[in-house]
Amino acid sequence: MESIPNHLVFEAGEGTTLMIYGRPSANLADHTQVRFWSTDIDKDVEELADRGVEFDDYDTPNFKTVNHIATTPIGRSAWFKDPDGNTIAIFQPA
Repeated sequence: MESIPNHLVFEAGEGTTLMIYGRPSANLADHTQVRFWSTDIDKDVEELADRGVEFDDYDTPNFKTVNHIATTPIGRSAWFKDPDGNTIAIFQPA
């Protein structure tokens, strides 16, 4: 696997990888975010909601979630927080 400066890449199951990257400055964000890719975000969100996960919903003129999922030109995403307040995303590419 090719190394990427300022990144850690871990090989995971079934040919998948987990990439962690360093920020140029430690104070650019107030949380950590990880994104899990999905092939069926509707199913994944429904299953997590059924298990008690509380999703972050948005309703702005330019950005709105429907059933906890935002649709953008690049794909569909849903967000929730872990117990420490870090943002976790589920993403299904367009």
